[in-house]
Amino acid sequence: MNYDASMTYFQRPTVSERSKRAGATLLGGVAGMTCYYLPITKDTFVNEAFRVTKKNAENDIKALNVAADEISKNKLSNESKILLHRIGIAESLDAIKDKCKTLQEGVTDPTTVKAMKKDFADHFKSYKKDASLMDTVTSKAMSNIKWNGFKWGMGIGAVLGMSLSLFGTKDR
Repeated sequence: MNYDASMTYFQRPTVSERSKRAGATLLGGVAGMTCYYLPITKDTFVNEAFRVTKKNAENDIKALNVAADEISKNKLSNESKILLHRIGIAESLDAIKDKCKTLQEGVTDPTTVKAMKKDFADHFKSYKKDASLMDTVTSKAMSNIKWNGFKWGMGIGAVLGMSLSLFGTKDR
């Protein structure tokens, strides 16, 4: 095969085309950011609130395991003392073990999980109407849902804006 080196196979876009593409991408991203204001469904809220609760329990269990390790070495740090005081348990391995078991069962026991999800679902309307009624778990869940919508909307909007701009600036 013979290739002609003088022939241009790919033409770089002009400055005007690049700025149009960038502008369309930014405009699509900004338009997609409005997904932050999309309504939140009860199922989405319940699942996210449970996920936040489970993550909090896992974090507490990790911190309690660190405190148990420090107690076994007889070198309990101030942070661990504060954690144990906040949770309301004694500075003993048995108390930590029992609390870890209780925390784990709280997010894995089917009846407890069902009751927790039912409570989230029952109070969903009041949380949605008045943010002051929310506790830290439910406010974190609402915030996570809104920010995930914001991020996904921005990303999808930017991709759509970019693809439309590529289609619009295509050589005819």
